[in-house]
Amino acid sequence: MKLTKMSLAFLAVSAGMTSVPTYAEKSEGFEFHGYFRAGVLLEANDDFKRSKFPASKERLGRLGIESDNHFELALQKNFENDRGQQVRIKTRAGADNSQYATNQLGANADAANSEIGMIETFVEFDGYTETGTVWGGKRFYGKDNYIFMTDFFYTDMSGTGAGVEGIELGGNKWDFAYIASDDSGDTGFWGDSNNIMNAVHVGVDLDGVELHAMAKYLPDNIVEEDGVANEYASSGYDLTAIVHSESVYGLSEKGFTKYIGQVGQGLGSGQLLGGTLTTYNTYAPGSNVTGNKITGTDCGTSCVKAVESGDMSARALVWGGYFFDNGVSVFHSLQGQYNDKEDGSTDSWASAMVRPTFPISDNLDFVTEAGYQYNREKDASGVKSTSYDYKLTVGPKLKVDTGFGPTPEIRFLATYLDGDQRDESDILVGVQADMWW
Repeated sequence: MKLTKMSLAFLAVSAGMTSVPTYAEKSEGFEFHGYFRAGVLLEANDDFKRSKFPASKERLGRLGIESDNHFELALQKNFENDRGQQVRIKTRAGADNSQYATNQLGANADAANSEIGMIETFVEFDGYTETGTVWGGKRFYGKDNYIFMTDFFYTDMSGTGAGVEGIELGGNKWDFAYIASDDSGDTGFWGDSNNIMNAVHVGVDLDGVELHAMAKYLPDNIVEEDGVANEYASSGYDLTAIVHSESVYGLSEKGFTKYIGQVGQGLGSGQLLGGTLTTYNTYAPGSNVTGNKITGTDCGTSCVKAVESGDMSARALVWGGYFFDNGVSVFHSLQGQYNDKEDGSTDSWASAMVRPTFPISDNLDFVTEAGYQYNREKDASGVKSTSYDYKLTVGPKLKVDTGFGPTPEIRFLATYLDGDQRDESDILVGVQADMWW
């Protein structure tokens, strides 16, 4: 997500700083960015108690079922030297959602119940190479490939490393990076349960078509399950193609469509399709079988690595929006993933969601969102099972345009939620504030 730049001119004397550098320097200023969502979601079937992750927002759509709160605060300092080279020092703090649930589900306005940690600490150089931006450090990487209606990052290659973005070769812009990542839920660094996964990424923008390739290597990929140390795949790859269209399926110019195809094997399959070892990828849609192991067994987040070298995955997504002349907008997403495991088992899911929004005034919209998800599994012995979920959300949305890009929103939402694996249908109600800047 590209955020609007806010430059603040200020003059200050830092504690202990008694002199300035002797080289020529031009400071471009300071930037403050961030994001938060804060709300409460209640379940009618549970006497309007707290709703805790009631359904998959990445597949059904986030409105009315997004129980998890989140926040990020980013500070950036910019410099430009007398040779025209630019330096950007970037830091980002955010909610520590990998270790604690109080950030996501808590409603208490008390800092003692809000864990925070450093997410990004990296630097960028412009002018070090003739074209492109050189970077190094710990950062979000590849998270601009994102469906905002579902909070789904179909690539998340974040980690610690170095690379260059946007370097021009052969008339096209290329990205090259080395990225190291590990299991965010495991702090055992002295054994083989949390070895570093090494990844190399190459991407190219072919004027409206993006291609990404990532190779991965994880030595001694040990995952402990039920007291037994099992060794899984030590390598893998994934490929992603993204087509950007400034029309709605070629039928109208009043919107846009994005077409995405992804394939991967080994450490590029399941939840790791298009990604590295991150907290987000661990809990994001991938393999339903792996997801159940992560949330329902003692191996926890380590199970995201529990893939065999012969496991293969394929994912397809189509999403976009249409804008009517009267201000009504309709965003939609169609997506699915198929996972073929080395042991002969398979699992897959497909989902669709649509979000029509109706303007009532400059500062008030009425939002609706509907979603449907279908799951299918076949175990190694050939036994098949299926399930489905669906939801409908409605409610007013209060908004005020800042005039600088961000538009804060306050939503009052009611959701009908049902599925064949639920004891009964449910009604969820809640309020949520959401803003980036």
